Amino acid sequence: VNHLENVLANEPAIVTRGQHIVEVKPQGVSKGLVVEKVMSRIVNDGMRPDFLMCVGDDRSDEDMFESLLNSASSSSLPETPEVFCCTVGQKPSKAKYYLDDTADVLKLLSCLAGAASTSRPRFNLHAQVSFESTVV
Repeated sequence: VNHLENVLANEPAIVTRGQHIVEVKPQGVSKGLVVEKVMSRIVNDGMRPDFLMCVGDDRSDEDMFESLLNSASSSSLPETPEVFCCTVGQKPSKAKYYLDDTADVLKLLSCLAGAASTSRPRFNLHAQVSFESTVV
């Protein structure tokens, strides 16, 4: 981490050590900002999601949980979708739900995929989000 910080000292980047990861990202960009951009795109495209789900395992995911909860409740979606923020592991979090480990995450995703294949989805998100205007 120290080496990366030294190499990127004069660049508009932030180096952060997380749980089993080292994250390098442009200054001013966060997972919360990404959620806000995606939610804005969903609203602008007139999509109506049944639910929103967000899973994270690190403290760097907390702004993502907060942004999703705020965006979903304050957005101009015709109906407020159910929001499922899940943290991996039992710990203090802004996420309402937790999964014990990555195996539980995979089981959950598998169950959702199985349920989705038996019913007709109301929308399909193939949106592409650009952050060019966000990064200086």
